[in-house]
Amino acid sequence: VIASRIAGSEGHVIALDLTPAMTRKLKAACDQTAVANVSVLQGSAERLPLADGSVDSITSNGALNLVPDKRRAIGEMFRVLRPGGRVQLADVVIRRPVTVDCHEDPRLWVECVVGATVDEDLLTMFRDAGFEDVEVVRELDYFAHSPSAQTREVAASFDARSMELGMSR
Repeated sequence: VIASRIAGSEGHVIALDLTPAMTRKLKAACDQTAVANVSVLQGSAERLPLADGSVDSITSNGALNLVPDKRRAIGEMFRVLRPGGRVQLADVVIRRPVTVDCHEDPRLWVECVVGATVDEDLLTMFRDAGFEDVEVVRELDYFAHSPSAQTREVAASFDARSMELGMSR
């Protein structure tokens, strides 16, 4: 809904989510606010249901850490983005890799740490896909203000934080 206002009456927004529940919620939000320039699609970030070079701009907030095959998802972003298009992304990153035994810890899944990528590896994946001018716009200790001491402890153990990136194709 916010993106539709930014795009204006001449622009069009495509909202994508993997789950039927979230796509229903997105459609309901658009209907409630009478937004006409948004299409809601259900689909995977690893197989975007969009044509090559059909998108001017991609915005993602906290979704990539939930995607199993990040390289493929990043490749899909590159594929659908038109030459000269921009990506603005914020996601959870870590400085220390998560070990295999951590994948069994539900706490780490809930805290978005297990799916997070080592910061430098994430930057490399975008560059390897062909993106240019990949820059860290800002880093934020996303977990510092959590009311949960457990959350703060888990995040600190992996140096987890939010990283905002900007880049172009």
